[in-house]
Amino acid sequence: MALAQTKLGDVTVVSAGATTAVYTVGSAQTTYVRSVLIHSFNTSSTQNAQVHVVPNSGGSAGTASTATRIARVGVGTDDTFFMEFAYPITMTSNGDTIQVYNEGSSQMNILVLGDREQ
Repeated sequence: MALAQTKLGDVTVVSAGATTAVYTVGSAQTTYVRSVLIHSFNTSSTQNAQVHVVPNSGGSAGTASTATRIARVGVGTDDTFFMEFAYPITMTSNGDTIQVYNEGSSQMNILVLGDREQ
């Protein structure tokens, strides 16, 4: 299969106090997640974000929990955090997701980059 080196979606807004799926595997396309960019809009304090790799639940998106968390990062004021993996996260099943929980009081923008088999 051909490998498309591309962004895996558009910028996703994660509201304060919310957990949002920022990437979902669909159409039986194996995906290789290479990095997650997290931008904080908070202008006064560091804002924490949790990144989860969540397996599907019966074909639908599963629920983020401490068992699926791979990182908890503090993003500085008006800053961007680049979470890059030495080896890509391979996701193969429909409904598998990357989810981000925004612990802060301001919006965060998330962009997932990687490759997808076409």
